[in-house]
Amino acid sequence: MIKIIHRIAFAAAFLSIFSAPLAAEEIRLSRGHAKTLILPENPSTGFSWKIDEEGSDNLSLLAIVDHGHKRGISMPGAPGQRSWSLRAKGAGHAVLQIVYQRPWEPTPVETRRIDIIIH
Repeated sequence: MIKIIHRIAFAAAFLSIFSAPLAAEEIRLSRGHAKTLILPENPSTGFSWKIDEEGSDNLSLLAIVDHGHKRGISMPGAPGQRSWSLRAKGAGHAVLQIVYQRPWEPTPVETRRIDIIIH
């Protein structure tokens, strides 16, 4: 019985590592206002965040500035963060979908969907 429990736990851990979870968030902005989005990133492993144009919607309502990767501590391979500024240009509903993946791999390890409500 204990072997079965260990196998189930191992299988669950394995699937959680190799699946691409979808984290959904919501941001509310007034027209003309901005919000900074910051996510942890470690490009030394090959992974980086990018905007998924196909999964996004109504991005014309936003002015998006990618500030790029900022290193954390000054050590080779140390993680850092990527940040974007999102400024609301017009009222409505936009969806920003971003993925964390290696460019040569077809499936992201993490996907974030951000619903942006602009009033």
